[in-house]
Amino acid sequence: MNSLHTHFIPNPEVRERLDRWDNAAREPAQSLTSWHLAALWTVARSATVAASTAIEGNPLTEAEVQEALGAGSVRSGGAPVREILNYNEAMNIAARAAQRPGFEWSEDIIQQVNATVTAGLEVDTGGAYRTEDVRAGIFQGPHHLLVPALMQELVGWLRSAESSPLIRSALVHLNLIAIHPFRDGNGRTARILSSLELMRDGVRAPELITIETYIRAHRQEYIDALQTTLGESYDPEEHSATPWIDYYTRISLERLEARNRLMAAMPNDIGVVAVQLQEAGDNLDWTPILLAARYAPIRTSAMARLFGMPAVTMRTQLAAMVTAGWLMARGRTRSRRYEPSARLAALPLRSPEIMRILRAGGELDLWPEAAASPS
Repeated sequence: MNSLHTHFIPNPEVRERLDRWDNAAREPAQSLTSWHLAALWTVARSATVAASTAIEGNPLTEAEVQEALGAGSVRSGGAPVREILNYNEAMNIAARAAQRPGFEWSEDIIQQVNATVTAGLEVDTGGAYRTEDVRAGIFQGPHHLLVPALMQELVGWLRSAESSPLIRSALVHLNLIAIHPFRDGNGRTARILSSLELMRDGVRAPELITIETYIRAHRQEYIDALQTTLGESYDPEEHSATPWIDYYTRISLERLEARNRLMAAMPNDIGVVAVQLQEAGDNLDWTPILLAARYAPIRTSAMARLFGMPAVTMRTQLAAMVTAGWLMARGRTRSRRYEPSARLAALPLRSPEIMRILRAGGELDLWPEAAASPS
């Protein structure tokens, strides 16, 4: 008897996707250098946070999310900003957990992520399981008295199942939605923990393979995939996970191939920026910062954290880039952001357009071919 949604029948297309994923998902050591991550990570993280919270109705734009993450405090932003900061911190918790030697799945890490996602919001139960029955749209979750046993079984499955990491990621996501163990934050918790499973398999920056931006742009497709798989009530015996696996592997592989196109374009772009800096007699260490500015406006605090330097030092560096004509400063003091000058915007770079489409959740056929994907 199936008490979890773990049974599925892989069709030939799914098998092919899993093979392609396993061959390309784990970055070789040389494919994600510190310069790659420095240029990409901040904008990829803010896009992921903005998309996943928007799926649940958060009204903030990606620019507002970037500003909230840069400030790092709620101030006058209220619940929407707190939700953003909570989600970002929950992603940090998942990343640290995935990096721990000897990590094992537990109910504690699942509850900790949910507690962080909902902390200080209207429904904040500290990660405790729900004590009443729930209906999410047309779907009726299992009786609340069954939740503890189902969660225990889910953790047991995660500890013992020998499946592709992408399949495990898909089924973590699906089962947390299906069991709906918490009063609130189930979707956000599911998406974060599905990324944790990928990080355990060696994906260093899951934000670059994020499915959240795609889901936000195609929300009804996401809902339809869940409803087709789960039916109207919790009954794994009658509802195979096959439709969800088909959906999840398809969009995940598209995100992976987009990341590979992005990574293939970056050596050229880093070289273009570096050559221009060298010809101008400017600091080559500015390269990843200027490249990051071509993806999205940058802020002092975020860049300082990323490069591990005091904010005052980074502020001095950014001011020098403004003086040299590479950046423009917008706003004042804490709200100041830096955008490309006309000089920087004119450089013939390939990766910013790929990143723009990725952030918007565009489909694969919209992405320009950059070069051969990294092996």
